[in-house]
Amino acid sequence: MDEALDRLMMGHALGEAQRALAKAYFPVGAVLAAGQQVIATGHKAMGSNHLDHAEMVVFHSAFQGNYSFSRQDGLCLYTTLEPCIMCWGTLRHLPVTRLVYAMEDAYRGCAQISDAALPPRHQSRPLLVSRGIRREEARELFRRFLDTTHEQFWVNGGAAEFAEAVRAPSTGC
Repeated sequence: MDEALDRLMMGHALGEAQRALAKAYFPVGAVLAAGQQVIATGHKAMGSNHLDHAEMVVFHSAFQGNYSFSRQDGLCLYTTLEPCIMCWGTLRHLPVTRLVYAMEDAYRGCAQISDAALPPRHQSRPLLVSRGIRREEARELFRRFLDTTHEQFWVNGGAAEFAEAVRAPSTGC
C-alpha cells in the first residue's frame, strides 16, 4: 500500500465531503481509483433520498454503459466514512479489490464483516480494507455537520452513537 497515494486520494474524497457539507448534506465523499487514475467521484447527494450515498453515486457513475466487470486493474474505493450495509453489499458485487476509509461508523458500518459471512460468489474476490486515513479531517467535517444540521433525524438524536463518536476526544490514531 502506498500511504502517500492513499492520503492523496482520501484528500479527493474529503473534498467531495466538503461539497456535500456546503449543501447541508451529510458530509460523506467517495472516490474510485485505479492506482493514480480517478475513475469516479461523488458525495452524499440528497438528504431525502436514502439511496444517494456517496459510494452509490460513485458506483452509478463508474459502472454504467459498457463497463467491463472483468477488469483486473486493482480498483480502490476511498470514502470518508465506513460503508453502510447497502454500500458494503454493492461494493462486494463489483470488481473493487481494496477499500480505504477515514472514519469508523459507530452507527453500524459494515467493513468488519468477515468474508466467511458472505455468500460463496462474493468470497472469490478478496477485499483489502484500510482504515483511519485522514480520520481527524473527516471527523471535523462530521462535527461541523452535527453542529449546523436542521435535519430532524440528527437533531432528535437518531444516531446518538455516531454523534458521540464524532464528538469524543481524539485518540490520536
